[in-house]
Amino acid sequence: MCSILGYCGASARKEDAAAALAKTISRGPDDSKLIDTGKGFLGFNRLSIMGLTPEGMQPFERDGSYVVCNGEIYGFRPMKEYLKGRGYTFVSDSDCEILLPLYEEYGVDMFRLLDAEYALILFDGRTGEYIAARDPIGIRPLYYGYDKKGVIVFASEPKNLIELCDKILPFPPGCYYKDGSFHTYRDMTDIDYYSQDDLDTICTNIHDKLMRGIEKRLDADAPVGYLLSGGLDSSLVCGAAANLMEKPLETISRRRRPSPSAWTSMPSI
Repeated sequence: MCSILGYCGASARKEDAAAALAKTISRGPDDSKLIDTGKGFLGFNRLSIMGLTPEGMQPFERDGSYVVCNGEIYGFRPMKEYLKGRGYTFVSDSDCEILLPLYEEYGVDMFRLLDAEYALILFDGRTGEYIAARDPIGIRPLYYGYDKKGVIVFASEPKNLIELCDKILPFPPGCYYKDGSFHTYRDMTDIDYYSQDDLDTICTNIHDKLMRGIEKRLDADAPVGYLLSGGLDSSLVCGAAANLMEKPLETISRRRRPSPSAWTSMPSI
């Protein structure tokens, strides 16, 4: 899950950034780190899933640039091999370590290339500017606001910002922030083609996309488990994952026992 924070101005105070980051330590109980970029602060609370060693801790740094990311970068292994061929080296098995090399190669165009769910904040050491971005669906949370001096602050939850900003807004999905404004890199509502396939083909495509989506989410260094709600969705995903994995799945379900008063207040059928 993790949580991230970016206090993006030289006037930011470390104690304010640290206090804001601490409000979401429950999202990342494994480790916490706050760094001074020279023009503000980047913070990260870690829940270890990929690259479990200390080298996988964020912020990642490369030549004075830094990045924090709450996300999962699918298919990162072949991308990492490609970047190695371009001369980049890596110190961890974390999927998010590829982000700074990708930024060096493609700039903000990298957001269009990512198959990922993510929220990230990047400090470009060459230009001294901050860039933030969120996945096209908005799976990973990201919020922003401005402090009393007009400095923008990004964070995973509104409560990180509540003592810093008078107004807190959700970061728009499918957008990145750069040069003081938001830019759309992908609009999921912008559809220029509707499928004309027959029903059998459509059902086959849905099945294949679902299986690929489940399979790519099974890549983790930490143990994989499933929280079952008792409904069809979680049971379907869990059953498909069990067929794809070579080892038993751990499943978790939770039932809340109703109080006696709840039973007596139920309508008769």
